[in-house]
Amino acid sequence: MTTGSHIFSTLDLTPSTDPRLAELNEIGFNHLIGLSLLRWTEQDCLASLDIGPSHLNPAGLVHGGVFLTMLDVSLAMSGSYSQPPLYLMPGLTLNLNTQFIGAAKNDDIKVYATARKTGGGRSVFFASGEVFTPDGRILASATGTFKPGRQPSS
Repeated sequence: MTTGSHIFSTLDLTPSTDPRLAELNEIGFNHLIGLSLLRWTEQDCLASLDIGPSHLNPAGLVHGGVFLTMLDVSLAMSGSYSQPPLYLMPGLTLNLNTQFIGAAKNDDIKVYATARKTGGGRSVFFASGEVFTPDGRILASATGTFKPGRQPSS
């Protein structure tokens, strides 16, 4: 999916029309930091974040923890999709390996994270993904191991 420090130009940034995503965007930690889930399908997850002053470290760069959070969320979701009317339940992170590749500043305005399930079975899955700028510059990448999300008991 990647060559050098840019993502292929064929990357799909089309958001989903699933109304359940809007509900997830209004609660919890994702809402607190401004992380928006744009797409969550059986194939992938796409999220975005509008960069603001609260995301910057003292050097004026987006804090690496922001990229790590975006990767953690998108990778954990990539293998846990459920069709409506079931709830969207993110997976649980067992292991996350992250590489910080580039920096973003407040001037970059927006960053995206994309992730896809790469393997696994019923109880554990593997995923990989990247954080990147709108022009395709890769800022961080990750691979991880996750437990699929489970539906709440009734």
